[in-house]
Amino acid sequence: MKTFQKIILVVLLAGSLLGFFWMAQSRIVNEPLTRSRLMMGTIIEITVFDKNAESAITAAFTRIQQIEDVIGRNELSDMNRLAAQAGGPPLKVGPDTWQILSLAAEYWRKTDGAFDVTVNPLVELWGFGYDGEGNFPAPAAIKAALPKVGSDKLQLFSNTQQVRLAKPGMSLSMGGIAKGYAVEEAAKVLQAKGVKNAMINASSSIKVIGDGPGGRGWRVGVENPRQAGKLIGVIVLHSGEAMGTSADNKRFFIRDSHRYSHIIDPRTGQPAPETIALATVVTDNAATADIITKALFLNDLAWSMKFLKEENLRAVMVDATGKVHMTPGLRLLRQS
Repeated sequence: MKTFQKIILVVLLAGSLLGFFWMAQSRIVNEPLTRSRLMMGTIIEITVFDKNAESAITAAFTRIQQIEDVIGRNELSDMNRLAAQAGGPPLKVGPDTWQILSLAAEYWRKTDGAFDVTVNPLVELWGFGYDGEGNFPAPAAIKAALPKVGSDKLQLFSNTQQVRLAKPGMSLSMGGIAKGYAVEEAAKVLQAKGVKNAMINASSSIKVIGDGPGGRGWRVGVENPRQAGKLIGVIVLHSGEAMGTSADNKRFFIRDSHRYSHIIDPRTGQPAPETIALATVVTDNAATADIITKALFLNDLAWSMKFLKEENLRAVMVDATGKVHMTPGLRLLRQS
């Protein structure tokens, strides 16, 4: 009897230790590891809920840096090389630049020219280049810059992966697509490392892997563009989904009671009209989400709702009066 009791006791102790070990491992796995870095002009934060999180996050940041190196401000980047040779022969570009520009050209056509990476001469003219706070250019300067803008002059040669900017003075602005593309690529790296639950947050561009540690999705707040720190609601993202947001309250200046935002219409040379204050798009690709939010700012509400329906996208927009417009498929959890 005593021997039996000892065996039972040993088994129970072993079971308890095993249970303790499992719970400890579970806590380790479910406690998030978050790392952030200043990259691509913003703070990018990666949160992972899996084992080997540190090495996976490091690899993801390395991938983002690779992208920034070829499309960033450094002298040897593809963007600067293309601008320096605008009007000249085509240049061979790296695979990331090629993918970004191919996607940009596709959505230039889809958005009726609203999204256009060749808008940079106008962005610079309005003072919204890197770290710029905005200024009001002369009408003659806008008129002179417009012929240097237009993706009909962005030539892509698929057989050689070469790119040509057809007119002297052309240059590219990657602000409306680069972060989303980098976030998407970072997510691929995390998944290749075996990560099952993670969020990549680049402020205006977010991508999630898995449904979060509780399996109920990731709750992401949508800020009210006219009331800092307050939300219009919460969107729940599920595995593989991405969210892009553009708003007119981050980079702008006010002149004669008019708000001039950093989103410039490449077709007119003017900042976005004061009709939309915020646009958030949910889809399965962070780069696409980034692109479409810009187009929603630059086209009217009727065009936007029709486009979103045709593309089967979910979105929420806040107009200048504060009214919220949503596609039927989007669920926005209201804050009590």
